[in-house]
Amino acid sequence: MLTLRTPAKVNIGLWVERRRSDGYHELRSLFFPVSLFDRLSFEVRERGIELSCDIPHVPSDSKNLVWLAADLYFTYTGVRSGIRVDLKKGIPVGHGLGGGSSDAAATLIGLDRLFNTRLSGDELRSLALELGMDCSFFLDPRPCLVTGRGERIKPLKVPSFDLVIYSPGFGVSTPWAYKQLKRLTNGSKPCKLLFKALRERRYHEASQWLYNSFEEVVYRCYPELERMVEWFNSKGAWVAGLSGSGSALFAVVGPDVEFELPAGTRGRLFRVRTLERWGVV
Repeated sequence: MLTLRTPAKVNIGLWVERRRSDGYHELRSLFFPVSLFDRLSFEVRERGIELSCDIPHVPSDSKNLVWLAADLYFTYTGVRSGIRVDLKKGIPVGHGLGGGSSDAAATLIGLDRLFNTRLSGDELRSLALELGMDCSFFLDPRPCLVTGRGERIKPLKVPSFDLVIYSPGFGVSTPWAYKQLKRLTNGSKPCKLLFKALRERRYHEASQWLYNSFEEVVYRCYPELERMVEWFNSKGAWVAGLSGSGSALFAVVGPDVEFELPAGTRGRLFRVRTLERWGVV
C-alpha cells in the first residue's frame, strides 16, 4: 500500500484577459499551494478501479478525477492490473481550492511509483493536462505564475506566509461564473506588482494590486462573500479576496492574528501557510 498527501491551492489574483478563438479564455493568476491536504491510499488489486471517499456525496466512479486519472494511467502505460484508492478529504469540495485536480495529479504520481513505470516529467504533464488545466500544477506544487488556459506554469520564489481560508459551505460553478463575465482585462502589470509585493513581504502594498475578474459576478450573486471580505479587512487582514471563481475566500494575515467566525455565520475557517515547495509525499 502507498499513501500520499496532496495540497490545496489558493489563487491570489486572477485576471481573465481575453476570449480565444477556441472558446476558452486566457487567464493570469498567482497559484500558491497551501498546508491543507487530501490523503490518498493506493492498494494494488487484480483488476478494475475501485474508489472510496469519506465524503458521501463525492462520486466514486468515472465522474471523479481520481478514477479518470487511474483509467488514463492504465490506458497509457499498458499496465495490466487494478487499483483500490481510498480518498480522505481535508480540502473542501467545490470551493475552487483545486482538491479534485490535486487528487488526480497525486493519482498519476502514486501509480507511477507503485508500478515503477518511471514516466518522465513530460509524460506526466501531458497526462495531467488531459485531466484538466490545473492538474499539471499539482505534479510539483510551488508558487507559480499561471497563464494561457492554465497550462503555462512559471515557478516563482515567494517566502511562505500565513493565510486564513474561509469555506462558506457551498460551491460556485466555474462554467457559470465564466458565462456571467462581462469585463475582460489585461493583468500583466498589476500581476507583476502583486508578485513583487508578496515576494518582498510588503503585504499592505499587495492589496493595492489584488484583482479578481470573478469578484463582481460572484459577489453580486453571493453578497455574503463580499461581507466576509470586509469583515476580514476590519479584523486586521493585510489582503483578502476571492480565490479563483470561488467560493472560498482567503485572507493574508500576520502570524499572531486570530479569527473566529461571527455569530450566526455558516461555514468554516482554516488557518494555513503557503508552501514554498511541496513534493507529493
